[in-house]
Amino acid sequence: MRRACLVVLTAVILVLTAAQEATPPFYALLPPDYPGPLIRVCHTEYGICLIPFTTQPGAPCECVTAGGTWVPGVTVH
Repeated sequence: MRRACLVVLTAVILVLTAAQEATPPFYALLPPDYPGPLIRVCHTEYGICLIPFTTQPGAPCECVTAGGTWVPGVTVH
């Protein structure tokens, strides 16, 4: 029984670690069809980016391109 609990706990830790690694950094511009689920998104004419969940939908926001240019957008969800 103890061994089974250890195996399950290890599996849960591995899954949580993998999920955290797959999350893009805040404000990094992503393609509009980004496949991963994101809690709060800034939508721009060039794509979307992950933003803090404390930003209210409809609020203005910005995403940063790979070249370091900030582009304006609006929080959609």
